[in-house]
Amino acid sequence: MSTTSDRFVKILDFRHFERFFTFSKSDRKTYKKAISDGVNVSVVLDMECGNTSK
Repeated sequence: MSTTSDRFVKILDFRHFERFFTFSKSDRKTYKKAISDGVNVSVVLDMECGNTSK
C-alpha cells in the first residue's frame, strides 16, 4: 500500500470567446440548435505526493 494523495492545481481559468452552434436533444427525440458565444477553459495539473522510490 502506498501513501500517495491526489491534488489538482489550477494553473489557468478563462473564457474563450468563439461563436459556434450546439445541438441538444429535446423531449421529442429531436435536436434543438443553439448559438453559443464561448467555452470555459481550465488548465489543471494533477500532482501526486508520496514515496515514489518503489
